[in-house]
Amino acid sequence: MTPTTIKVGLIYPDSGPIAATLGPTRAGVEARVRLANASGGVNGRQIELTWKDDGGDARTFENAAGELVTGEGVFGLIAETLNITNVADRLDQQGIPITGLPAEAAWTQHRNMFTLAVLPTPTSPITTFGVFAHQLGATRAVVVTDPSSPSVVQLSQSYAVSLRSQGIEVVDTIPFTAGVTNPVSVAAKIRAARADALFGPLTPDDFVAVYDEAKKAGVTIKVALNGSGDGREMLAKYGTAATGISLMANHTPFSVESAAMDNYRRAMVAFAPESSEVENDITLVGYVTADEFIRGLELAGDCPTRQSFITNLRAEKNYNAGGLIPDIDLSRYSEPTLCYIFVRVNEAGTAFEVVPNTGAPDPTQWCGTRQN
Repeated sequence: MTPTTIKVGLIYPDSGPIAATLGPTRAGVEARVRLANASGGVNGRQIELTWKDDGGDARTFENAAGELVTGEGVFGLIAETLNITNVADRLDQQGIPITGLPAEAAWTQHRNMFTLAVLPTPTSPITTFGVFAHQLGATRAVVVTDPSSPSVVQLSQSYAVSLRSQGIEVVDTIPFTAGVTNPVSVAAKIRAARADALFGPLTPDDFVAVYDEAKKAGVTIKVALNGSGDGREMLAKYGTAATGISLMANHTPFSVESAAMDNYRRAMVAFAPESSEVENDITLVGYVTADEFIRGLELAGDCPTRQSFITNLRAEKNYNAGGLIPDIDLSRYSEPTLCYIFVRVNEAGTAFEVVPNTGAPDPTQWCGTRQN
């Protein structure tokens, strides 16, 4: 940090097996940082963003974090990755402020780590996903998971607990490894299990492949819920093959008209014109988590310290990234988010529609309770 600049590190997978999925976060981060700099910076300082590629690998992430914090002296980190767990304790002990993708349980365990939602874990499950599936008529569910990803396994287990809480039988948990597992064989298992619900936090490519093969096999699926994929690119790529797939969202859906979403689109066009994935939920995550870091810098004052950043941002009880996400209480970081918006691909495969929660106080949101 100097009187006119402050250095922030970004770590994300620019290469490796998850680069295609998480790579768009960089455009979102850069757009939000450039917007802040174009508006005069934060408390008079321009943000200097420097990035490292973790290749989707935990050891590489650890090395990248060390290089940025110790070698380059960044004030804090924006971590758009699935690989922070092994180094989270150390970064907490060092007092490094971090914002990023909420894909691991570590985000619920450290006061220095901030994100836009707290995903449930097997030890801190919620009923929301079960409530959603039950109201849509599901009775027997299959969960498809990637055993090589601890974060995917955790979310898969959370899905299963949530479904059982509402009397839905989880009849099978099927491992799926991208590039190895044949979607046709998975579809055959879904049919043999007589399932009417498919849950799986997989990449959009893998989930659509399994879902489409299941439909071809004659399976009637009442609920097909994947973790992410909201965006025009998914619709353009898959079309009617994705018809009926639902996604959980912890942000304002792109299909909903809002001033906040208009502001986001304008910022992306102006400050990340190279990005072709503006309406992509992963790009939006990058934008929001960068906004969260900027908010922490604002609250830290004219002479910011890492401790003042963490203390003051933790006191925020109604953070919403300018309206892009529902209000969240950042002081309650260990408690899972209870409410989600679910969007579903329409019959024509051309748009996402919000799945209404008929009779709820807010019909766009589905809320459950914490199970323990």
